Amino acid sequence: MKTDAARFNWKKWRSRLVLLLFLVLTFVVRCHNRGQIFHHGGVYFVDGDCYSRMTRAKSVLEGHWIIRKHDFENWPQGIIPHTTAPMDWLIAGLKPVVEVVFKIADPRGASVLKRQALDVAGALVSPLLGMAVAAWLWWWAGRMRLPYRTAMLLLFALSPIAVHGTVLGRPDHQSLLLFLLAVALGCELRLVHSADDDRIVRRAWSIAAGSAWGIALWVSLYEPLVLFLAVMLMRVVNDRANLLARGRRSGWLALIGFVALGLIVDGWRVAWPDPALRENFARWSSTIGELRHLSLAGPLLWEWLGLLALVCPVLLWRAGREDRRAVGVLAALLLLLGFTIWQMRWGYFLLLAFAMSLPWQLRAFRNPWIAWPAMLLAMWPLGSSWWRTLRPTDSMREDQAWRQLSHARLRAIADKMRAEPGGGFLAPWWTSPQLAYWSGQPGVAGSSHESLPGTLDVARFLLTTDPLKAAEILRRRQVGWVVADNASFDVVQRDQLLAVTSSASLLAQRIPEEPFAVTLAMHPSEVPDYLREITPAELGLVRELQPKDGGSPESRGIKVYATQMHRLYRVESNLP
Repeated sequence: MKTDAARFNWKKWRSRLVLLLFLVLTFVVRCHNRGQIFHHGGVYFVDGDCYSRMTRAKSVLEGHWIIRKHDFENWPQGIIPHTTAPMDWLIAGLKPVVEVVFKIADPRGASVLKRQALDVAGALVSPLLGMAVAAWLWWWAGRMRLPYRTAMLLLFALSPIAVHGTVLGRPDHQSLLLFLLAVALGCELRLVHSADDDRIVRRAWSIAAGSAWGIALWVSLYEPLVLFLAVMLMRVVNDRANLLARGRRSGWLALIGFVALGLIVDGWRVAWPDPALRENFARWSSTIGELRHLSLAGPLLWEWLGLLALVCPVLLWRAGREDRRAVGVLAALLLLLGFTIWQMRWGYFLLLAFAMSLPWQLRAFRNPWIAWPAMLLAMWPLGSSWWRTLRPTDSMREDQAWRQLSHARLRAIADKMRAEPGGGFLAPWWTSPQLAYWSGQPGVAGSSHESLPGTLDVARFLLTTDPLKAAEILRRRQVGWVVADNASFDVVQRDQLLAVTSSASLLAQRIPEEPFAVTLAMHPSEVPDYLREITPAELGLVRELQPKDGGSPESRGIKVYATQMHRLYRVESNLP
């Protein structure tokens, strides 16, 4: 008996050690971009949506627990966003934990990040949710007595699309959805043909499934709703009697409860799109990477899933002869693949379902000495993708350094706007969310589709050649500041400012000879007199170095000008 007990304890501790190693791997891989997040003494997030989320989290900490309107975008009308509260609360709740860690790790307060605990919490929330997904998958596979759970965690830890969904510096609701849908799908697989289970066990799994589905539907009524309906349809076809079995009803009550709570807190967010959105959404969406189509001829799918995706249908069909759940998993994968081909934003959930299918796929090989080499060989495209990511070319390093400097310069402009508040600001939509977050001032444009009317006005302003039309937009939008971007150029037309080409694409117009965006960025002396440029000295971009020997009283120091990558203009009261 002692020998058996010792063997059991060894297996238990070995399992815990393997899980710990995978959790560390999951976290470390998601922090591969830390140099692009922590630089110039601050925290800089991955994209504009992240700053919008952080603005909401900051409002929560200021006492606004329920946020049903965004005044910081589409100024002055604002928008009714689709964004909901759970991710805001999660980031705000993580801030005190970060502060405690700083007190323990940095008692003297030497780190500049100690005063930016909310930003650090926002940067860390998604990697921590990625670790939570990995921990859940490990525990779930153990309770299901599924083999090859290490392969499942290995793919989730290293897949580029899974990493992107939970990467450092990306406080986006998709990382929370990944965790919630992992729980929901795992519980649903456990509940298939569970009529013979103990009622208490079935009730526990049902409540977990219903709670996960309910919170996921609260977070978003898009991907979770589609997946929920698809899963319920498969259950109706194959396991109808079990849907309302004793113990299962508690799960339905949990689901209804969380959906009702979401409606009470955030209200009903689905509305018929306005004319501007209906007319321009297609052109706007073509500029959003996650809304583009996935090409099966390209390398992305194989870099996300590995080469095992080529034989996945055969393996799951073979596994389905012994376990019918494998056929349901195959149907879910085909559905998610179709949606991912349509919109790449579904790739996060395709990867999740594919990783959860690996125990069935690899078991179809019958022999672990065949399954493991096949799995590792199939991950070759993932390794190739990481090789390019971790070994960037010189030009890629230069681009990264340029973006970092651009963000730092933009933050200096936001500090100036914060010090002298006065109306909203007009800036290109890819810079508006961070300016709103750093400055505390509302912007005309935004990164969401709800703020598209404001974004269209910004495009018209940047593309016009008529100072009177530009002044009319500034007056109507109650603008006090204008920010010009002279650091971002089109990736194809390298001689054209991104503000010009993006505005022309969004408005479906030809580029005029001298649009306002070019005048603001390149020829500040030619702007109308109702705009006053804030000088580099006022922005803190000029330093005067005095000679070491002091020199004569008449001698003057050397002025050093930092690179000016954005221009800031104050709107004067003499608008025509």
